Amino acid sequence: MSAQNKGTLLHAAVLGVAVAAAVGVWTRDKEAARGALAQGDVVVWSGRAGDVEKISYDSKTRKVEMESKKDAAGRYFVGTVAKEAPPAPMLDGGAPLADAAAKTTTGFVSVSSGEKLAESLAPLKALRAIGKVGDDRAAEFGLAEPEATVTVRVGGVDHKLVVGGVTPGGGDRYVRVAASGEVFVLHGEPIRNLESPDSMLLERELHEWKDTDVVRARVEAGGKGRDITRAGPEGKRFWSDAKGAETNDETLGNWMSKLDRLRPSEYLTTGPEPKEPVLRVEYTGKKPLGFVEVVKAPGGEKPTYYLRTERTRLFGKVTGSLAEQLEQDLGTIVK
Repeated sequence: MSAQNKGTLLHAAVLGVAVAAAVGVWTRDKEAARGALAQGDVVVWSGRAGDVEKISYDSKTRKVEMESKKDAAGRYFVGTVAKEAPPAPMLDGGAPLADAAAKTTTGFVSVSSGEKLAESLAPLKALRAIGKVGDDRAAEFGLAEPEATVTVRVGGVDHKLVVGGVTPGGGDRYVRVAASGEVFVLHGEPIRNLESPDSMLLERELHEWKDTDVVRARVEAGGKGRDITRAGPEGKRFWSDAKGAETNDETLGNWMSKLDRLRPSEYLTTGPEPKEPVLRVEYTGKKPLGFVEVVKAPGGEKPTYYLRTERTRLFGKVTGSLAEQLEQDLGTIVK
């Protein structure tokens, strides 16, 4: 072989190696980018959390509806949970009790947790994209007999997910977009919250502001009122009468502490009616901060007590024994 032909072959071999290396780098970079996308950057649908209007969860045992609302204090969600009742007790003859309820419906309010849920749903991002799954493989992902559906309304557009099984070794979920048939892996937390919103999403905090923000308050009950102030050094603050010296009124302080411990266990979407006012406390700092209102509804051996604040918006049922103590001690607080 001539020297010229050897040189040509050598150059061709070098060129081939260079092309192969370039293709390898391009393929590797492309696969790396695709892998990063598949591991958590997959946008299932776009949108903004602030545009989430309604969230629904529907399964064989429960139906959840959450609706976004807004007032001067900000945004919040009002929801209902309709659950299948436990199996009815059986009579001696084997027949169920005729008056057993088929379903129970409770209400809830969600503020910070509701906002966090909206942020996780718009835009909706998946951990992984699986692609379309045929009927022969649907059971692998829990989609042959799906557990539930989730519908999210964002800016007037409904997006529906079919909820499948739990991923192996973790708490994430397989879901299928109803419109496209595409299957994804989502973080499990939003689904878990929608499965039990009356415990996971229910608002328990009474106020947005902190105790240190309060300078004074007014307690009203039975047509009477009393102005009180927050005094004392930082970390050792106490309540005292606004008309007297800044001395620690332990009776007043204990009563206010009990009031702070009230927490709603469920909410009423309307009512209660009829109701009787028990007390109202308005809090002020550098500006008006908010209020606590307690009412009671007659019925049964003892009345049921409800509370609402500027944060909860709706009346929530509270522990009867603690609310009853507060009412009984009002005579020493408001004179």
